[in-house]
Amino acid sequence: MPVQGRAKKIPEHVSELESILKGRRRLGDFVEKLESEMKDASSNLQYERAKEIRETLQRLQNLKTRQKMETIGGADEEYFGIKVQDQTAHVMSFRQTRGVIKDRNTFSFDLVADNSFSSFLSQYYSSNPIPKYIVTNQMPAEKEILEEIFSRTGGFKVNIIIPTGGKRKDMIKLVMKNIDLLLSKGADPAVVELQEKLNLEHIPRTIECFDISNHGADYAVGSMSCLVDGKPSKSGYRKFRIKTVQGRDDFAMINEVVKRRYLRLRQEKSKMPDLILIDGGKGQLNAAQDALKTAGVSIPIISLAKENEEIYHPNLKSPIVLPKNNSALKVLQYARDEAHRFGVAYNRTLRKFSSD
Repeated sequence: MPVQGRAKKIPEHVSELESILKGRRRLGDFVEKLESEMKDASSNLQYERAKEIRETLQRLQNLKTRQKMETIGGADEEYFGIKVQDQTAHVMSFRQTRGVIKDRNTFSFDLVADNSFSSFLSQYYSSNPIPKYIVTNQMPAEKEILEEIFSRTGGFKVNIIIPTGGKRKDMIKLVMKNIDLLLSKGADPAVVELQEKLNLEHIPRTIECFDISNHGADYAVGSMSCLVDGKPSKSGYRKFRIKTVQGRDDFAMINEVVKRRYLRLRQEKSKMPDLILIDGGKGQLNAAQDALKTAGVSIPIISLAKENEEIYHPNLKSPIVLPKNNSALKVLQYARDEAHRFGVAYNRTLRKFSSD
């Protein structure tokens, strides 16, 4: 399940990469060697090996591209706290720019295979601005290699440090306190962060997500996925044959299925979800809101627009945009993707029986 941030391992050809960074070897020669190894692995049906080499090539391409770019508004410092619980690492980061904390994110990954704090940092800074100081409560194993890679990529000296006192140590204490707070709530940290990002009164332990699957005017269905504590609860999934809407009108279809769902829950006096997620933008969200009013229920509701992964909130004029690797966003994406998958499968089944 793609809810938690997964850390990938550092390229295995570490000594050769060090030579490139120190200017003793051309990047182009190394790339050619890797491409040759990837072709050999593929020819020998070693597909997992070929995939690992391809990922290394992609990281090298990112490195090459970033070396040509100017450093744009990089953070002065970034703070990382890591705490391991039941073989799962929970990481929180605070980014500081010009003395001001600008952003906070949480991640989780299982300590299996080559997953480590070092590999997490390697992956994290392949898509995030590199600061001059990376301040942590735990030193990554490949500290010197990471510092050299980040320094070369950022174009300035990068230091990874554990603070011994002063404001930096106070900041790390704050990060660790926040991690403890998240874990003490007894819910997946990503779900707890979702509560904070959306300013919800309660942790959204149960999320119901709606999607419309259209295939011509005659085949339109609604689908609903259900996540409990960030994990799929397949028994809670629901499918809807559209009954009242003619033609392709996504807004009216969303209105119908949401109204049917929560009128029924209200009549049965069943437990309501903590959060409703609608696949779509502001229009779909408004249609779903109208349905809730008609059903006479009040449940927190948002929508997720796929093109830019923007989160629309009824109380906000502008959408919420979270970093692509944010764990709270991944919860919403997972719920949305599950609803879509479930709806497409139902639509396909209807068309199959109709053609038989």
